[in-house]
Amino acid sequence: MTLKTIYIARHGYRSNWLPPPHPPNPTGIDSDPALAPHGVEQAKELAGYLGSLPKDEQPQFILASPFYRCVETSQPIAQALKTPIALERGIGEWYKKSRDVVPEPANYDVLKKFFPELGDAELWNRDETIGVIPNKEGETEEEIYQRSLSFWKKLIPTFEAKFPEIDNIILVTHAASKIALGSSLLGVPSVFDPIDSNNTLLRAGACSLDKYILEGDRWTIKMNGNCDFLTQGEEMNWNFHWKFEAGSDEDIKARKELEKKKKLGSQGASQDGEMPPVTDIAYGLEKPSDDNYEVSS
Repeated sequence: MTLKTIYIARHGYRSNWLPPPHPPNPTGIDSDPALAPHGVEQAKELAGYLGSLPKDEQPQFILASPFYRCVETSQPIAQALKTPIALERGIGEWYKKSRDVVPEPANYDVLKKFFPELGDAELWNRDETIGVIPNKEGETEEEIYQRSLSFWKKLIPTFEAKFPEIDNIILVTHAASKIALGSSLLGVPSVFDPIDSNNTLLRAGACSLDKYILEGDRWTIKMNGNCDFLTQGEEMNWNFHWKFEAGSDEDIKARKELEKKKKLGSQGASQDGEMPPVTDIAYGLEKPSDDNYEVSS
């Protein structure tokens, strides 16, 4: 069998995006926060939406970045779709080379204590099944793009050989990785480039969803940053034209400063690729729905 549909989701709203004090990171790893309560609700709404799809369109396998927030976002999906979560380093977070600390995420043994739905290394080895691991010294924008290219070249044949009965998968990742993965899958030249002649950029709001389908021998996008199923719509959209790592303290600080400027009557968006902290709602390319989607805890 051949993979036919790939969904890519960003994790939900992070606890460190709220005003301090922030709760300690559950894993004790630097820059590995849990979701905020709002992010947990977003994850439930995403799971409810995926569970509402026709059976042949639902993801049958979950690959999650090993950072806590991505596994936590995956948990309601696993519960709704009755599928385990597998960890994959190749879709891990992007950190700039200028960063003082580049965190290494937790492994199955650590995360299994928090998430019983998590699989194990026999199901999918976090480091070795694909063998694409982010540079421990950080990455440039070109390097995360190349990482994503390598990931797809290895993932698709490996996955199809290992799980020939599966047609649809979902990756739960981070804003930068979501964009790099989508850009490379579509054959877009870089993470900065639009995906079409209308200068459309890939969107990456918290818990937003992309959908890619295989048409002939090429992948096409059918859903770009879809947030229709989220009660509060799109929040925390990010792209590579923004100066700061997505969701970092610097990112949050800059967004708050822009929000203050807006309230004082200044321009919401300014030069150097700066984005306003609240963006227009991102509707998927497929028909929006008025339904609310949620699964119980």
